[in-house]
Amino acid sequence: MENNNNVSRNEEWRVELRSSISPKERAAIERVEMPQLDPAYRITCNEEVNQGITEEQAVREATRCLDCNNPQCVTGCPVGIDIPKFIKNIERRHFADAAATLKETSSLPAVCGRVCPQEKQCESKCIRLKMKQPAVAIGYLERFAADWQRNSGEEETVKMEPKNGIKVAVVGSGPSGLSFAGDMAKKGFDVTVFEALHEIGGV
Repeated sequence: MENNNNVSRNEEWRVELRSSISPKERAAIERVEMPQLDPAYRITCNEEVNQGITEEQAVREATRCLDCNNPQCVTGCPVGIDIPKFIKNIERRHFADAAATLKETSSLPAVCGRVCPQEKQCESKCIRLKMKQPAVAIGYLERFAADWQRNSGEEETVKMEPKNGIKVAVVGSGPSGLSFAGDMAKKGFDVTVFEALHEIGGV
């Protein structure tokens, strides 16, 4: 994974993006706060409490990323997302490319952006913590990119391998089951998901 990160980091657009703002200027940018529903309203509804961040907030937060030479945030990600690459794509407003980078290794980035304990995983490795500053809000940015793609109406191109004629059964339609089913379908397997409850998605 480190080699892949080095390759993407040395792409011309990444080099230009790093040089456009000094590390000192990036370090001075404060972490964004995600808007939340007012407590008086949230007790009356079933809407998400965390409302997500705007495009401007996402770009600003992405600009906080120092695009490290040896990004430890990637080592804290269980699925090995190229975190600096997707974040830098957000900084340059290539939101579709950011979402595509996420989906190279994660089937459900919109879910992970909401429920993964980033503060104990990727964000806990952020170099800004060593600078006595809040980590880059990787989870906020992951959710933003995934939500942007879903709401944009743009068609997503999924690379599918030829059908291999092998059947696979997946028991349970929670996040792990659906992720596995999606990965197997991409590899050409004939996948059937079995779920005991009346709706998919897990508890």
